[in-house]
Amino acid sequence: MSGSDGARPGAARGGGRGGGSDGHGGSESGGRARQLDAERLELGGGLEVLLQAALAGMAPGEQVEVVTRSRAVALELPGWARLEGHAAAEPRRVERRGAGGATAAATGGREPSAAAPPERDRGRWAVRLRRGPGSRVAVATDPHATRPGAAPHAHAGDRRAAAPGTATPGTATPGTATPGTAAPGTAAPGAAAPGGPPPPPLRDGGRFHTADVRGGGAAPPVPDAAARAAGLAPLGALPEPGAPAFDWPLHRRDQLWADDVAELAEQATAEQWDATADVPWAEAGRLAEPLDRAVGQVMTFIAQNEYAALYVPAAFLPQVHPAYPEALQWLAGHVHDEARHVEVFTKRALLCREPGHALAATELSLRTLLDEHDFTNAALLLNVLGEGTFLDLLRFVERHAPDPATAAAARLAHRDERRHVHFGISHVRHALAGDPERRAALVSAAEQRAAKLTELTGLSPLLTEGLTIIAAGSLRPAALSDGAAAVRGLLATMEENRIRRLRAAGFDAATATRLSELHTPNLM
Repeated sequence: MSGSDGARPGAARGGGRGGGSDGHGGSESGGRARQLDAERLELGGGLEVLLQAALAGMAPGEQVEVVTRSRAVALELPGWARLEGHAAAEPRRVERRGAGGATAAATGGREPSAAAPPERDRGRWAVRLRRGPGSRVAVATDPHATRPGAAPHAHAGDRRAAAPGTATPGTATPGTATPGTAAPGTAAPGAAAPGGPPPPPLRDGGRFHTADVRGGGAAPPVPDAAARAAGLAPLGALPEPGAPAFDWPLHRRDQLWADDVAELAEQATAEQWDATADVPWAEAGRLAEPLDRAVGQVMTFIAQNEYAALYVPAAFLPQVHPAYPEALQWLAGHVHDEARHVEVFTKRALLCREPGHALAATELSLRTLLDEHDFTNAALLLNVLGEGTFLDLLRFVERHAPDPATAAAARLAHRDERRHVHFGISHVRHALAGDPERRAALVSAAEQRAAKLTELTGLSPLLTEGLTIIAAGSLRPAALSDGAAAVRGLLATMEENRIRRLRAAGFDAATATRLSELHTPNLM
C-alpha cells in the first residue's frame, strides 16, 4: 500500500528541514532528511531490511525520516537505531485522519482518544534517524591496506592486488552494490557502475569465463603471495577482521600457478562426459578368450593407476589458498576427471568373464607417487611423466580396442588426460622460468623415486601380454608377431614423447633424456 501522498512503498522522498519544535534534539534540527515510507512493515518482518538498505546509501550524519502506520513500531525504532550505532529522535505523530477524512494537527506523541478509529486508520508516526559513523562489518578503510603478514603483490597493473584479508580498490563499502553485480534498477552485468571499477567482461553470448574473473577491476590480479593465515574470503570480497587464522601451505603464485590454468579449468567444465551414458556399453559384448581376459587385465591396470591420479591432486586441494580460486577449480576438475576414469575402466573390467589382477609392482610404483608432497614435483612426476605416458597408452588401447565400449572409454579418458598433461607442462615451465634453480630439485625428486623402484625391471608380463593380445586380436602366430611389434613401438613412442614434453616444460635435451630414463617402468 502506498502512502497517502501517493509515493510508492518504501520510497525515500526529500523532506523539509526539521526544527526544535518537532521533538528532535538540537543536533538533529536544521538538517534536511529524506523520508522513508515503511507502511505497515515491522521490525523482524522486513522493516530492518528496508532501513539497512536506506542507511547504507547515506553518509555519516545524513538523516532519514521513517514514516510508519504503527505507533508500536515507532516506539521501537529509537532503540533499534541505537543498537545499530545510529542516532534517533523520539517518535512524533505527523497526521491523523478524522471520521470525515480530514487531517488533524500533530499530537506530539499523545495517546489518541479512546473513541478514535483503530490504530491502522489513525494516520502516521515519524522517527528521524541520523546515520552513525560506524559500519555493520569491520573492514579496512584504506583500500591498499593489508592484513599483518600479507605479502606485496607485483602483478597489479594500475591496482595493487589484495589477498583475502585485504580491502581492494573499487570494492564496495558495506551496503553498496558489489562491482560487477546489478542492483534493481541499475545497469546489467558488463556495464560499469557509476563511481566504481568496471565489472569483468562477458564474452560472446553473455558467457562469463573463469579466465575473465579478474578483468575489469572488481577482483584483484593474481597475487605473487597471499597472507598465509587469511581465511575463506571469495575473490573480491572484503574480509571482516576477527576471523580465525588459517594455514595454507600453497599460498604463493610460484607454488601452484600455470598461466593458462583458468582456461584449462573452463575446458574441463565444457568437456565433461558421463561414464554411464556416453560409452556404448551394450556393444562391449562377450569377447573370445583370451582376448576377453586381456581386456580385463589392461582395464584393471589402467583403473588401478587412475586411483593414484585421483588421490594426488585431491591431497593438494585443502592446501591451496582461496586467493587462487582458478587453481582450486582446476584441481577439483582434475579429481573429478580421475574419479570418472576409475569408474569407466572399472566398469569395462567388470564386463569381462574373469577379474583382472591388481599388481603388487603397480602398487609399489603408485605408493612412491603418493609419497610426493611437493606440488611442483608431483606435477612433474604425475602430470608430465605419468599421465603423459598414459596418453600414449590410451591412444594405443583406443586404436586396437576389440569393441566400441573399450575404444570409447579410452578416447574419452585421453581427452581429459591431455588437459592434465598440458597443465603439468605449463606449471613446471612457469616454475622454472621463475626459479631456474628449481630444475635440480625436480631432477632430484625423479631420482629419489627411481631409487625406490630399483626392483622393477620393466612392465609386468601380464600387462605386456594383455596389450600384445589386444593389438593382435587373436592367438594366431602372425597376429601375435604384429601385436608384439606394436607394443615395442608403443614403448618407443612413449619415450620419444616423454622427452618432447619435458623439453616443452623447460628442460634441456640432456636433462629431459635423463628424466625419461628415470621414469617408472610401471608407466604411471
